[in-house]
Amino acid sequence: MQDLTGNKPPIFSGWAMDAYPEMDRDEIARHVDRQISLGANFVWMGHNNPGECDASKIEPGFSYAVWEALIDPHDPRHNDALEIVDAQKRLLDHCLSRNIPVVLPIGYQIQMGSRWNEVHSQSLRRHLDGKVIDWGGISACFYSPEYREDIRRFYCWINDEIISAYRPVILLVNLADEPFGGDYSHYAEMAFRQSTGLGFEEALSGSPEKQALVGRFQSEYIVNYAAWSADTWHSICPGIPSTMSLCGHHGREENIMPSVSGVFRNTPSHFHPTFDVYPRDGDQATPPTDNDVRMLSLFLRQLAWLSAANGKPYWLWTTGNSWGLGQASNDPADILDAVINQVMAVASACDSGANLRGLAVWNYNVKYQGLYNDTITPVYDIEEMFSKLTRVIAHLRSFPGAVTPRTPRLAIITDPDYAHRHIAQSHATTWVRPFPLDRIAVAARAAGNILMDDSLASVVQSAATLGFALPEIIIYLSDGLTPLAEGERRALEETLLNARAALLPRSVFQNLDLKQQNPKTLLFYDGLPKDLKVGIIQDFLAAAGLSDDRLFHIMLGPLEFLYNLSGGPVALGSSVPPGAIHLNRSAKTQPSLPSILPPHESVIRGSDAAVQSFCARFQ
Repeated sequence: MQDLTGNKPPIFSGWAMDAYPEMDRDEIARHVDRQISLGANFVWMGHNNPGECDASKIEPGFSYAVWEALIDPHDPRHNDALEIVDAQKRLLDHCLSRNIPVVLPIGYQIQMGSRWNEVHSQSLRRHLDGKVIDWGGISACFYSPEYREDIRRFYCWINDEIISAYRPVILLVNLADEPFGGDYSHYAEMAFRQSTGLGFEEALSGSPEKQALVGRFQSEYIVNYAAWSADTWHSICPGIPSTMSLCGHHGREENIMPSVSGVFRNTPSHFHPTFDVYPRDGDQATPPTDNDVRMLSLFLRQLAWLSAANGKPYWLWTTGNSWGLGQASNDPADILDAVINQVMAVASACDSGANLRGLAVWNYNVKYQGLYNDTITPVYDIEEMFSKLTRVIAHLRSFPGAVTPRTPRLAIITDPDYAHRHIAQSHATTWVRPFPLDRIAVAARAAGNILMDDSLASVVQSAATLGFALPEIIIYLSDGLTPLAEGERRALEETLLNARAALLPRSVFQNLDLKQQNPKTLLFYDGLPKDLKVGIIQDFLAAAGLSDDRLFHIMLGPLEFLYNLSGGPVALGSSVPPGAIHLNRSAKTQPSLPSILPPHESVIRGSDAAVQSFCARFQ
């Protein structure tokens, strides 16, 4: 869908929703219409997880295996394919009849289904020891010519049979959900050899520079998969952009497989990244913690910065069900926590001037965890959660573009050369953590607006383009074993001359040429970034004048949210003005302000009109 008026493209907010074979047209219409009636303006359709053809599965949708069974009437899965496809068409039919925009998912990871895997065993992703990778299903190597030929045929069918029928309402095609990790398969090695002249074993047993080549290949494996897939889709259907809904759990925990900066920097303009950004991306038995949300805050600000710096549109999945809110845990989150999740997502985009295109709340009705169809009884009222979240995300659409961006106060730079050597030396295909993001996250609540990037030279250039001053506080994460590239060295020298505080490797600092006074506060570390202790980071933040008062302070235009997630009640003191409003766990306004704010509650302060307008969504 294109905006033909020349105005800024609209921002979208709504729910991710599954179309099940047992849902008839009337039921689908009822569920979609009630979302739209409360302010949603699009639907994100459910994906096919895992990528097999089974009509009774938890998450059915379009995928290669479904199409493979659909076009072969002799395939024992043929009837399942018909049921799955017909259900998706019933949802699309209703959206088309009401002109409701849709995001269309057509794949899961790089999974082609068990039948394809048996025929093309040489085309499967593998660990270094040759074992087939199985992360909730077996994936293909996207460098395989068999994969590329077959997926192109599938994309052509999607374009000819689905896009052609529903083009007026298709916003975006989601080519894959949750692809992550690396690959040491035969075809992957062929691609690596073509670009470097080396095989995997030769490079891994060679110099640190050769090892780094392997690490870079693995770090950028999914980035290159996204780029190739987006270009292939674009060659077939140039009018509709594509995305991949990438795993925010991997993003905030390891950040490097795939390279989050690479997803924004090294994919084509017609690819719009999507990440899930729940308070906690994990099972319902574990509660979201204070550090989970600090890591999320850091991750959200990284995504927003990379969007702004690279001019890249992006989408976010926020929480609205038990998966992100720990409903089977001993400290379940509530409606207010879900509301704050939406606010944090939009506030981070506003701060950086990012091109946030939409929010999709996960998930309306997915079996076993959705807002509806859950097997766990939540602490919140389901209808209250649905109505309040739908109304608040509609309200939040007005903020991006209307709020003045703020210069990032703190820059966290993650040296890719060090990360690539670390990946290679681990021989791992996922869960490599070269950077202590769980410890660095202590800065997220204290520092306010933060950026994270893997190149300070890019930060300096982007800051100038965006009209930002350079950050006044720097954390540079590197092992300092190889000299910085000339552009990176000059950028670090320029930034340090104007910085108020910096934490960096001693060996890096010793190779700089600083002709003026150093930053007021300089702290050095030796060894690897992954070994940095939280105490060192806390000492640096304190020396830089950043203090953490246990409350999240979230700025959104004329509004400020003081939010207490966990860890016990927090005294508010005299910092809250009379015009502020107190929201309890279920996002209900309270008659008076507390002196002590309990967990899972918030105080909103700001202009009276803005506060009242926001809180009206909870009545």
